[in-house]
Amino acid sequence: MPVKLTEQGVRDVISSVVERVMADDLGTSEDFYDFGFDSLDHVQILMGIEEAFGLPIGEDDVDACRSIQAILDHAARPVEPAC
Repeated sequence: MPVKLTEQGVRDVISSVVERVMADDLGTSEDFYDFGFDSLDHVQILMGIEEAFGLPIGEDDVDACRSIQAILDHAARPVEPAC
C-alpha cells in the first residue's frame, strides 16, 4: 500500500535530495526555481516523490509540479484508467 503524500513528506524528500537548503524555508506555493533550485534539483525532487510515494509524474506534468502545493494538487487528481 502506498504511503500517503503529505506536505511534510514532500519537504522530507526535498531535504534529502537538495541538502544545501532548509526545506522548511520553502513556502508551500513558492516556485522551486524562484527559491533557487535548478532543473536537476527539480527532477531529483520529482524522482524522489515517485520513489517514496509511488506517485507517477509523467513528462507532461513535470512543468506543472514546481511547488510543494502543485505536487500535492497533482497527487489529489483522480487517476485516469489506462485504456
